Amino acid sequence: MLLILVTSLLLPVYWGALIFIVLGGLAFIAGYTKHGIYVVIAGIVACYWGWHWSTEFIEPSCYRSQVAVTGSVVSLPVKYRSASGELVQSFRLAGAIHGLMDCGSPSSLMVYGVSGAQSIPLGAKVALKGRLAPNSSQWNLGSVPDQAQWLARGIYGRLNVSEVVVLTAPSGYLNRLREKLAGALKGLEGPYRAVGLLEALVLGTGRSIVQSDWGRFRFLGITHAFVVSGLHLSLVFFGIWLLSRRALIFIWPYALIKRDWAMLPALSVATIYAGLAGFSLPTQRALIMLFLGGLLRLTSRRSSLWQIFITAALIILITNYFAILGRSFWLSMAATGILIGVVTKLTPKNFPHLRGWLLRIMATQVVLVLFMAPVTVFWFGQMTLAAIIANVLLVPFIASLMVPLALVGIVWVMLWGSVDNLAWQSAVAVGMGVLRSAEALEQVIPDSAMLNPFVGVASHRLDDTTIELSVLDVGQGLSVVLAAAGQTLVYDTGDAPPLGASQAQKVLIPYLDRLGTKDITIRVISHSDRDHSGGLADLEAHYPTKSAIGYAGAPCRVGEVLFRSAELTVTVLNGPGDDNDGSCVLKVSHAQVTILLAGDVSAVREREMIRYWRKELKAHILIVAHHGSNTSTAASFLKWVDPALAVISAGRANRFGHPRAGVLQRLEERGIGILDTAREGGVTITVRPQEIDIESLRDGNIPYWLSLP
Repeated sequence: MLLILVTSLLLPVYWGALIFIVLGGLAFIAGYTKHGIYVVIAGIVACYWGWHWSTEFIEPSCYRSQVAVTGSVVSLPVKYRSASGELVQSFRLAGAIHGLMDCGSPSSLMVYGVSGAQSIPLGAKVALKGRLAPNSSQWNLGSVPDQAQWLARGIYGRLNVSEVVVLTAPSGYLNRLREKLAGALKGLEGPYRAVGLLEALVLGTGRSIVQSDWGRFRFLGITHAFVVSGLHLSLVFFGIWLLSRRALIFIWPYALIKRDWAMLPALSVATIYAGLAGFSLPTQRALIMLFLGGLLRLTSRRSSLWQIFITAALIILITNYFAILGRSFWLSMAATGILIGVVTKLTPKNFPHLRGWLLRIMATQVVLVLFMAPVTVFWFGQMTLAAIIANVLLVPFIASLMVPLALVGIVWVMLWGSVDNLAWQSAVAVGMGVLRSAEALEQVIPDSAMLNPFVGVASHRLDDTTIELSVLDVGQGLSVVLAAAGQTLVYDTGDAPPLGASQAQKVLIPYLDRLGTKDITIRVISHSDRDHSGGLADLEAHYPTKSAIGYAGAPCRVGEVLFRSAELTVTVLNGPGDDNDGSCVLKVSHAQVTILLAGDVSAVREREMIRYWRKELKAHILIVAHHGSNTSTAASFLKWVDPALAVISAGRANRFGHPRAGVLQRLEERGIGILDTAREGGVTITVRPQEIDIESLRDGNIPYWLSLP
């Protein structure tokens, strides 16, 4: 059944799942009753969720439309500084969202740009005015498609807000409790970074953990320790269960009732903790398994851990089919499967040397890191040997000290409402110890400990007569990678938005890792605009650079040859400068093809380039200037460049309206082919002798959930 649910996601149309309903019916008729029923159920589930997906879209005609909607706040607000420096908030809106009329019926939206220092309360009903937009849909080799992550989270669009009014106070006990705890944590004295770790363990949100710490935890492989999951829920459950059993024996030592009834308070507390963490997918999986195991034990029935595990996975997928597209599902399921299949075998009977709880805990961490390596590499592109050391040293420390202290502090706040409790203050002190230890480990562990399975593979794929130029899908921005015979040129890095990771972290670095990149031969930042240079710091931190040109490097000098080989030449046609017209424009010349990278130059600078370069502007492929702005790509410029193909790097439904209709019309009038990363995803141009291969990720049959309306 699990296999059928996975397979259905690979079909180009969601109603292809009808095949499984038919096959199940035939199996039922043929006498395979049990299997036939399972296949039919899986087909029905896949069809239902495919239909659900098709009804959730925002109509393209409504992109950037001003709307007024009402709904309920279902996530703790995240505060950040907008591009203008204003303090704004973001949160998730769900429930019965009204006011969209003919624009579609998304059940959940992400809301951005809410002004004001006062947080919008969790669980409140709000009225909003703003502009509708679809979710980002970036898709590049080496990184997970944006659509997979949005669908896994059940979010179907975004609203950029201009006005908000709180209509009703928070509803629901858990919402009010989360708000109370969030307020208590906000008033807790202590280092901000350590309080952020405590908030992650109390409320299941990493909103207050700084990006540098997340990056450090990823390097050390311990991010899971600060994401409330089965580990944390199991600690709570078994701790309360043991205490309840002791209390039951003490209160009524000759009780006729089963002592297993002590599971009931344990399950209750575990459920409350999962609720405080927002019922994230890992907590759902753990909670389902705990309830199934408790029910079987209370009813004196037997079942294997594998049966409970698979049942929990099926329940999750039936209730949230697209969870299977998210990393959270696979990381949680893989870790649990390893615990059941491998760690349960780590007993003194099987391994006589593993005596004592400390040795078994250390062995468990080592086994988890090693067996999780394939899943880690798939989702993050790499893993580090440091993860073994960090998980052995830090995770038991966090689980045995920080988590219990966090829970005791929760009880303290619930009973007395005071943040001045020793438990949370002690947890913050432990958190600082974890941060200092993580920093020390990062310093002493060399970068060579990072395992990238692609290093040394892709770099040998291109011979001396082959080049590969990729225009990455970085949303509203630009980033281009040129790879040739072990040499790598990076042109721009994409944006670094105020909220979330930079495009270098999200797209560029994973792509370079996939190529097996060890260092960057030439880095060119065309100019200083954030959508071209935003990821520079992250790129510099990840790769050594032999030569830096343009912004934050040596000036671009007109006519300078940056790179020359027997088959390839890279020449500067414009520069230097930090504004759009000072963009460093490059011409990549190969024996079979020439490619012009135009930066953000305007039509004014295009005319100057025409006067200076004349026929030298001729190129087969043009990376269109300024994302398709109407101020660039003039008809006269197109006449001199005379490309066969134009590639536009722009964000889907961006606020600038790029690419502009006038630009598209000028390209079409000259019969120039157009590829737009907003619709095509990353575009790769591979040039070999007598052959040019141009590929985009959305070219051909793709799974239905990756298509765009």
